[in-house]
Amino acid sequence: MRWCYLLFFCLSQSFAATGEFSLLLQGIQTRSSLHPRNVYLYLPHGYESRGNLRYPVLYMHDGQNLYDPARSTYGETWKVTETLNHLIAQKLIPPIIVVGIDNTSERMAEYTHDREASRPQGGKAHSYLEFITYDLKPYIDHVFATRPEASSTGIMGSSLGGLVSLYAGAMFSETFGLIGAMSPSVWWNNKSILSIILHSPKPERIYLDSGTGSGERPADAELAARVFTQSGGRNIMIEIQQGATHNEKYWALRLPKALRFLFARK
Repeated sequence: MRWCYLLFFCLSQSFAATGEFSLLLQGIQTRSSLHPRNVYLYLPHGYESRGNLRYPVLYMHDGQNLYDPARSTYGETWKVTETLNHLIAQKLIPPIIVVGIDNTSERMAEYTHDREASRPQGGKAHSYLEFITYDLKPYIDHVFATRPEASSTGIMGSSLGGLVSLYAGAMFSETFGLIGAMSPSVWWNNKSILSIILHSPKPERIYLDSGTGSGERPADAELAARVFTQSGGRNIMIEIQQGATHNEKYWALRLPKALRFLFARK
């Protein structure tokens, strides 16, 4: 099994310190169609003394942009570390584990489920999600104290990362029951994602959002929410932030609401 390879690969890696992100996997590549990448891990405070406690897990795309301004594409981050530590300390969400997956030079291809005729890249999303589902997730579940069921497993991203999260919710709902799609690129290839959503099983919870400023398409996010609802989806939240533009600053501002919705205490 592929997770056996990952376990062997990572025996020398130190696990993440609690309450912050640390490098877990360096240059990992388990599928020939994908580029190597780094994977980072956040463990909540108290993980070391967890006893029998097991944790929900959130897989997040664009790992470079989650917490470290020095690695972020535009110098802004989602402020994931601060947000998690605050929400968990205030008992607004339960303690969760977060897996940050770096993008690669093939980000557009890996985050899109099909190709647009006018673009050179596209259509590797299924392989990328198979990497997470069949290679990375089994390793995380084997080594760490996770709750592996779909109802405790989330996937989240923004822009094209939001698009691939919607695709995961449609095609891998048996694995990812909690879907976070911020400013999703629903427009890709004539909004072909909507037909996939319409004819696919539905995840347990879906968070969608958009701004109304430059680069945002709030009508697309609202349309995706309607398609989910009209085709049997439940527990859907749609958030439209007035004036917000298409960047990490505003995704960071909306992250607390998304996490509280997806990981609400049951």
